[in-house]
Amino acid sequence: MSRAVNAPETTRADAAAMTTSLLAPSSAAALARLSREWQQLSNRPALVRQAVKWELGVPVGSLDDVVLATGFRAAGLRPAAPGEAGNAVLGRLLLIARLDDLAARAILQRLLPGLASIARRWERRAGGTDPVEELIGAAWFVIRTYPVERRPHHLAAQLLRDAEYHAFLRQRRRTAVHELMPSDTFDLDHFAVHPDDQPLDPGVELAELVAAASRSVLSERDLQLLTLLLDGRSPSEVAAVMRVSVRSVSNHRDGLVSRLRQTARGLAAA
Repeated sequence: MSRAVNAPETTRADAAAMTTSLLAPSSAAALARLSREWQQLSNRPALVRQAVKWELGVPVGSLDDVVLATGFRAAGLRPAAPGEAGNAVLGRLLLIARLDDLAARAILQRLLPGLASIARRWERRAGGTDPVEELIGAAWFVIRTYPVERRPHHLAAQLLRDAEYHAFLRQRRRTAVHELMPSDTFDLDHFAVHPDDQPLDPGVELAELVAAASRSVLSERDLQLLTLLLDGRSPSEVAAVMRVSVRSVSNHRDGLVSRLRQTARGLAAA
């Protein structure tokens, strides 16, 4: 059995490859906070054991190994799993991340350099909001709901593009996307072992509900409608996008809500 080797300091996946000097202080501080948090999470034995159970097909001695295996380029060096190999690991991790916060956090770490680059482009156009905070919220939503079965190629680039779209490129900025990622999602205590009877965070609960429903009762058209509704579109706007009547949108919405309720009851009974 291959022995897992931790990445040396020069190849840590702690956002060392990111340049934050060109970002506003608040944006740079947000990235630095995530970097410090990742350094604390990366070698926690319980979290490493959790990552080993994902069976990604790569040796895992730390959470850095997981990120590097997805094709992360650290300090200009070659990634541990370049090209298609890294994309395949990232695809498996995305499936796990639908219901696993730690897997989602690892993917977010993989995306941080790209998110920092996007934030630099949008800093003067973000309308007074912090582009990094906008992107982190959007990226969390995209990671938890990404349809990897339908879009399995160039995953890192696709995730970054989708995050930028959700954060900045819609006609008007929404709050629903960001509410899906609670502000305390990245707190270290969030990854501790909690009693079974502790209530889930509503944002995580909703993300899990959508992920569970997407695997069973939701079609591609359902997911399109759900995305538009979460984006705050009016019935007439949704009808125009989906090329149906407003009445059809209302009927579709009612059926979608009913199926989500059925899925929620099933999850509650499990």
